Amino acid sequence: MKTPYVAVTANYIDPGLEEYRGNPLIEALPKIYEDDLVLAKTLASRPTHSEGDLKLHPKLRMHALGRLLDGDFFHPLPNHLNLEKKLSLMIRSGYVKRNPAKHYDKQLMQENYLKSQGKEERIQVFPTTDRSVQSTTLIGCSGSGKTTAVRKVLSTYPQLIEHPDYNMHQQLVYVVVECPYNGDLASLCKNFFHSIDEVLNTKYHRRYGYEIRVGEKTLLQAMKQIVIDHSLGLLVIDEIQHLQDTKDKRDELLNFFTELTNTIGVPVLIVGTPKASGISKDLRGARREIGFGSMNWGISKTESDMKQWRSFAMRLWRFQWVKKRTQTPDSDLLEHLFVLSQGIIDITLKLFVIAQIRAIVTKAEEITIPLLDTVYAEEMKSVHPMLDALRSGNEKEILKYSDLLIPTVDIEDVVKNMPQYVEELDISEQREPEENGLKSLLEFFKLDYKEHVSEIALLKDEYPDIDNVSLVRKLIAEVDASKVSLKSVQKKEQKPKTNVVPYGKWSKLDHDDLRYIRSQSNTESEMHSNLVKAGLIASLD
Repeated sequence: MKTPYVAVTANYIDPGLEEYRGNPLIEALPKIYEDDLVLAKTLASRPTHSEGDLKLHPKLRMHALGRLLDGDFFHPLPNHLNLEKKLSLMIRSGYVKRNPAKHYDKQLMQENYLKSQGKEERIQVFPTTDRSVQSTTLIGCSGSGKTTAVRKVLSTYPQLIEHPDYNMHQQLVYVVVECPYNGDLASLCKNFFHSIDEVLNTKYHRRYGYEIRVGEKTLLQAMKQIVIDHSLGLLVIDEIQHLQDTKDKRDELLNFFTELTNTIGVPVLIVGTPKASGISKDLRGARREIGFGSMNWGISKTESDMKQWRSFAMRLWRFQWVKKRTQTPDSDLLEHLFVLSQGIIDITLKLFVIAQIRAIVTKAEEITIPLLDTVYAEEMKSVHPMLDALRSGNEKEILKYSDLLIPTVDIEDVVKNMPQYVEELDISEQREPEENGLKSLLEFFKLDYKEHVSEIALLKDEYPDIDNVSLVRKLIAEVDASKVSLKSVQKKEQKPKTNVVPYGKWSKLDHDDLRYIRSQSNTESEMHSNLVKAGLIASLD
């Protein structure tokens, strides 16, 4: 039997604004984050990691790397903080005009009930509140971390809140629904019912999917009724690009989204790859999208984006389970990792993890540029077209591969297919900054406090007793390093591409090539003997 989702009981707090007061749907939400450093601390997460892990058996160390793949590592960047602000405003502004204490929801349910019976003419026209709200789109290539970012921000909210003072009303703060791959409208509705059932332990999917046969309009009407009944705060539609090639269905669904935002007051966040850009333009009432601004997610190789990626990579680098680990990578290695991954967070993470697995298996126990090249050549073949397009800067090519699937990493499979040869951050303990003095210093050096809040939080964690002057010096050094790194990356990408020879082709190289000799050796002693025969080393005799 399925375990019901655990709801929290509403606890009402002062939301801080007059228009929010007296609305139990808003007063039951968490306090609005006023301090970006507190928000960064809340969003950040780090996997368990210690010096003692390096003494573990190699297989255990490889499995420990799964902590990175399971989402235990999350480093908040300025884009994440901006996303949180937008979603926070969207949810609350949507609830302003749906206050159960003022019976707005009862009126909505009655209107929707009459519409479902085809009795729209019976709806009386009374002076009422405009329920329209603003929605937005989040566009980024596959692997850029947009879905992870949305789910991480939404995790700061309880998904289900019960209100004993309002007949145990169940408030559904948000729901995330994935658009089906075939772009089918009925399938999307059923995905919605599935998502609702998982939280409320209801049987909407069975009711509208198996027990009775209903048309798409009825399914959409049922969706709308559920949205009203449970005071949905935000509807997230992910992978919306799947609707790109189904224009008729797309128009009907986008019209439905518009109705949700205009007449019911439920904000909709549409998430997708660049192929979804045309969809968002078709959204009737696109002026509402502009209200919160559509967000582009990913790397555009600007100084700001390079700085954010470096910040992510530098913090990720600390989580190594190889014995020759280093606290920070040298600049060449970091730049090379960017060139290979093109700044895509998911690919950066997987290159980092697989490189460690290979280093452990081969007993090299160290991450190097040649090792990263080998991992990229042998484990990332499926995304080479997309990454080559990104390196070219050709927009048409990039769009062609923008939704290419990023390969998953199964540690056991990686190890099985691999040739068998040869400090801890804890943001939760951050101290509050002396904001006024720090902001003044940053302004003097023409640095935006909000833009660098994540780096400030992490520097204060690294150096608990650091003064503001020293902190700003270190921050300036990081910013300058990002500028130099970006120029170096751009210069390297203009050079002819180096051809990396995968292990499977080493046997076809020249016979005096070390890689050929290695391919012909099954053991270390045989390798030594072959090197002696080739005259590359002296015999021990």
